[in-house]
Amino acid sequence: MPLIQSQSSHRDHVYHVLQGPGGTLLSNGSWTGIMGELTSGRADLALFPLTLTTQRAQYIQHTQPYMDEGYGLLVRTGSVDPGYSFLMPFETFTWVMLILALFLTICIIFVLDSISRSARLKAIERTHGHIKLQTVRKRDKLMGHAIETVMMAVGSGSTPTTRSCSVKVMFVSWAIFCVIMLSAYTANLTANLTVNQMASAIKSLSDLKESSLPFGVPAQSSISSYFSNSSDQAARALHAKMMEFRVPDEAVEAVRDGKIAAYISDYPTVQYYTQVPPCDLALGSDTIGSGALVIGLSPNSTIRQKLDAALLQLSEAGYLAELRRKWFVEASRCSLQDSDASGKGRLSVHQAWSVFLVLAGGAAIAVVVALLEVIYYKRFFSGVQELKKEMSEHGPRHMLRKSMGRRYQKTSSSMSNRSLTSDRSINTNNRYARCM
Repeated sequence: MPLIQSQSSHRDHVYHVLQGPGGTLLSNGSWTGIMGELTSGRADLALFPLTLTTQRAQYIQHTQPYMDEGYGLLVRTGSVDPGYSFLMPFETFTWVMLILALFLTICIIFVLDSISRSARLKAIERTHGHIKLQTVRKRDKLMGHAIETVMMAVGSGSTPTTRSCSVKVMFVSWAIFCVIMLSAYTANLTANLTVNQMASAIKSLSDLKESSLPFGVPAQSSISSYFSNSSDQAARALHAKMMEFRVPDEAVEAVRDGKIAAYISDYPTVQYYTQVPPCDLALGSDTIGSGALVIGLSPNSTIRQKLDAALLQLSEAGYLAELRRKWFVEASRCSLQDSDASGKGRLSVHQAWSVFLVLAGGAAIAVVVALLEVIYYKRFFSGVQELKKEMSEHGPRHMLRKSMGRRYQKTSSSMSNRSLTSDRSINTNNRYARCM
C-alpha cells in the first residue's frame, strides 16, 4: 500500500468496490465486475484476487502473478461417529482382507490338524490295535480352531493343544502376523483419536461427477468460464451441474447446509474459509486448473513496471512467503488436521502386503510339514513305537547293548564269510597243485 500510494496521482480519492466478481465479457464488448471498473477507467487498480486469463490480458494491464495455485475445492467435512472410531485405523479393504485372513487361517489349521490326526490314528490302529485307537480318540479330540485363532488375533492366544507340528507352524506365522497388525492398529487408532481426523467424500472433479448435488462457483468469473470453455473434458462434463453465486458467503453456507456438494474458487479464498470457525470445511486434495492471481491495472496505467519491480523485490526478500505464512498458517483458528480432507492416516493393503506375505509363507511351510507328518506316520511310526516300548521295558542300557550286539554279529558274520572264502580259495589251490 505505501508503494501504491506513492505512485498514485489521486491521493485524495479512494475508490471502493464491494463484493464484486472478476467479471466477464458481454456481447456488446463491455465487461462486468472488477474488469468493468478497470476498463471503464473508474478504477486505477484492483486489489482483488483477479485471475489472469488470455481474454482479460487483452483489455487491461496487470502485474506479474504474485500467487499461482489454481482453483481450490471447498467441501464440507463430517467427523467420524465416535461409535465407529475403532474402524478408523484401517481402510475398508484392509478390514476385509483381515477377516478373510482369519477365516482362511482357521480353515487351514482345521484341515492340517485333521490330516495329521487322521494319519496318526491310522498309525496307532496298525501298531496297537482297535482298543488303543478308541482310547486315543476319546482323549485326542479336534482342537477348538476358531476360538484359539481368534484369541491369538486379539493377543490373548495360548499354545495350541494339538500334537500336529504343522498346526504349530501355522500358529507361529499367525502370531507374527497378529503382533504386527495389532501394533499398526494401536498406533493408527491413537493417532486418529488424538487429532480427531475429519473425513470428506468429495476430493476431486471425479467425486463431483459422482455426486447427485450441484456445485457452486463465483458468478461472472474466470472459474465459470473454465467449466464452460475448458478443454478438460471432466470440467466441461460438469457444466450442467454448476451454480453461480454472487456472494461467496452464500455459497459457503450452501456447502455447510448440504445444498451444494462443493464451492470452487481461487485457492486463497477457499483456504481462508477452512481456517475460521466452526471449522467444518476442508480443501479437496486436488487443485483445478491454473489460477495466476495478479493486480489488475487500468489500460493506460503507468505504474506497471514499478509494481512488477516491487513485487519481484518482495518475492526475493521472502516477504511474500512471510505474508502467506502469517495469513494462511499462523492466523488460522482451526487445526491443520481439521482442514485436511485427504483422508490420510489409514493403513491400506498396499502398505501392509508384506505382512500378509508372512502369513502366506507360514501356510506354505505348514503344508510341507503336514506332508512330512503323513509320511512319518505311514512309514516310521511303527518302528519308533517299538523302539520306545523296548526302551521302557528294558531301559536304554539294554538297547545300547542290543545295538552293539547287532553290530558285533554283523562284524563276525562278515569276518566268517571272509574266512570261509579264504579257506575255499586255499583248497582250490591245493587241488590244482596236486593235479600238476
